[in-house]
Amino acid sequence: MTNADINSLHRKKMPQRKSKIFKTLVILLNLLFIFLQFGILSCANNKADAPGAATAEIKSEPLYFFDYKKINIEKAGSIDVKIENCNLYVDMYGDLVIVGEVENMSSVTKTNIEITFSFYDKEGEEILFSKIPAYASHLREGSRVPFFYHLDDKEKYIDINKIKIGINYKNYYDKFKGNPVVKDEKFYYQDNIMVIEGEVVNLGKRRVENLKLLCTFYNRRDQVVFIKQCCLPKEELESLEGQNFILKILLDEYLPPFTHYRMGIFFEDSPVAQN
Repeated sequence: MTNADINSLHRKKMPQRKSKIFKTLVILLNLLFIFLQFGILSCANNKADAPGAATAEIKSEPLYFFDYKKINIEKAGSIDVKIENCNLYVDMYGDLVIVGEVENMSSVTKTNIEITFSFYDKEGEEILFSKIPAYASHLREGSRVPFFYHLDDKEKYIDINKIKIGINYKNYYDKFKGNPVVKDEKFYYQDNIMVIEGEVVNLGKRRVENLKLLCTFYNRRDQVVFIKQCCLPKEELESLEGQNFILKILLDEYLPPFTHYRMGIFFEDSPVAQN
């Protein structure tokens, strides 16, 4: 084979090699493009599934940060009626919760009870006023009734510096002849449920009505943390009549911690039937 023939053969092979190299490069570029697409989609999916994704959406809403522990509570009670065991906290919904008790220190039954709340800013200006009725229509001498108030207007409570709690009431001079009391009270646990059982007996001489049984829970500082009303089978009791009750409390992470509780019974005398 002459040199001319060899050169002619090389010239024929060169285009074939270039074609193969070009095809290889095209394949590699396609594979690289596919891998890049896969990586981008994978990163997007990871961001969507990450715990911070939902948090980011929540954080996009306006949040209100303030130290509620710096809010001062002023109790405007009287010699006859005192406001005690007050507590203040923010619940799981971000609402400001105010709880406490009203105690009748006099020898006269109180009625038409209202608890008032005046909210002030740092300049002493009143920014909000509200009032709620007491759980009970009558509060006998020496008795206590709890109260619960929540404020969900975050744009207002972020400016609160002081809360003044007051009380309105009327005197009720008639003496009750009914006398329901809580007897044989006990509690136990069923898994994550606290069960309180007992009996309500009317030891008085008059039939009573509008019975309410409230259980008030306290922390170790004797501050009220929450209140539960027990649904009684009957709201009326004849003289010396009794009825059993049961109250269940779910001990989950949303329940404020407590150390002890107290049962309170509230009622009215039934009107005397006219013959």
